[in-house]
Amino acid sequence: MPTSPTFLHVSLASRLMDEIEHGLWAAGQRLPSVREMSRRCAVSVTTVLAAYRALEDRQAIESRPQKGFYVRAGASRRDVLPRAPATIVDAEVSHAALNRIDDTAHFVSFGTALCEKELFPVGALSRSIASAARRHGELLTEVSFSSGSKHLRESLASHARTWNCSLAVDDILVTNGCIEAFGLCLQAVAQAGDVIVVESPAYYGFLSTIAQLGMLAIPLPFHSDPARALAEVERLAGRRRIGACLMSTNVSNPNGASMDDEMKRELVEALERLEIPLIEDATFSDLHFQATQRAAKSYDRYGNVLLCSSLTKTLAPGLRVGWVSGGRHHERLVAVKRTMSVGQPLLIQEAIGDYLAAGGYQHHLRQLRNQCRLQVVETMAQVQSTFGPGTEVSMPSGGYLLWIRLPGEVSAMALYRRALDDGIAIAPGTLFSPTGAFSDHVRVNCGFRMTSRRSDALARLGQMVRELQ
Repeated sequence: MPTSPTFLHVSLASRLMDEIEHGLWAAGQRLPSVREMSRRCAVSVTTVLAAYRALEDRQAIESRPQKGFYVRAGASRRDVLPRAPATIVDAEVSHAALNRIDDTAHFVSFGTALCEKELFPVGALSRSIASAARRHGELLTEVSFSSGSKHLRESLASHARTWNCSLAVDDILVTNGCIEAFGLCLQAVAQAGDVIVVESPAYYGFLSTIAQLGMLAIPLPFHSDPARALAEVERLAGRRRIGACLMSTNVSNPNGASMDDEMKRELVEALERLEIPLIEDATFSDLHFQATQRAAKSYDRYGNVLLCSSLTKTLAPGLRVGWVSGGRHHERLVAVKRTMSVGQPLLIQEAIGDYLAAGGYQHHLRQLRNQCRLQVVETMAQVQSTFGPGTEVSMPSGGYLLWIRLPGEVSAMALYRRALDDGIAIAPGTLFSPTGAFSDHVRVNCGFRMTSRRSDALARLGQMVRELQ
């Protein structure tokens, strides 16, 4: 199978055609210059030119000498290349390898976005569950059709105050992880065919959910160029219904970026003015290296922000406890949840509520943040010394993920395949873009202590990078 760069122009052509079909580019409108599109999509000028030529060959756009490329009247899906590239990349990536949690004798995982088991408070949680079972054994026979355990929701509302959010118990719905919370939000505020504005890069689980619901993800550079991103949202809103905007305002996955408070406030106010719901992902917020950070939700005055979070990345992956506060859309969220699934186990929720209320979570977070920061710094140092000149990697604002730009236009997919053959998993950058961008980026997990095996595996990755240049 050809490597992913072969398909980048196909992906870009398909994305542009989607936008044309959905009214984001009008007939006769000039497309961005080749260089401008190259900068926007983080792909080469050659890739953009190939995409434009492909659309021109199919009579979707036309070239006007000395003026650029313009949308033709009557362009339709049948006139352009099939929409396979993102699917091709997804199919080629082994999710079993990508999401493999533990290192084994023959496998080293940098692909997952979880910490090693020893960094979670398994003993304390086990005692809390045992205590809850003794006191509330009757909950083993109950099925929850409510918004979740009141005790847990009280504890979550209390924790949200560390993000400057004032939430009532009835403002919170317990979910099966953050992905379910996000899916519920999309179904509550948007519909098939809507545009969903996402950050660039964006977590591939969210992109997959958007696609499964028949919606179109449009990536914008909120963290690197927030003013331009907001201006683009306003432009798009004048042409097409935008169902929602999805943002990780604190510690984004994959690049660990965070917004400053003023930008959060501007984002909330702009989206309220445009009547576009903001779905805020706070999954990694608790792992910001400066400890406490304001959520964009804290600036919400009209219930336009839907705040999603989870304890999966920070407390206990196996318990799959997430939650959402839906603002003025909250009743709709609860109704959609009831049609899809019953609530999470009440006994487990009581136990987690006890753990949070007793202060165990805050103590655990202080230790986890410190350990993650040490592991990130250590991994960064080794990447910089072994991947060679031209490698770009910056310190994330929190969490345990590194977003690395490979040197010399090295293909992330080529590195992924080569590493997998050697028993090493990484996450190629194209997974984090609906357009196939970031073909020269990889995400590396630092959630495991730097053992000699992991250090040797990073050294082997560095050698592969140099060989692929």
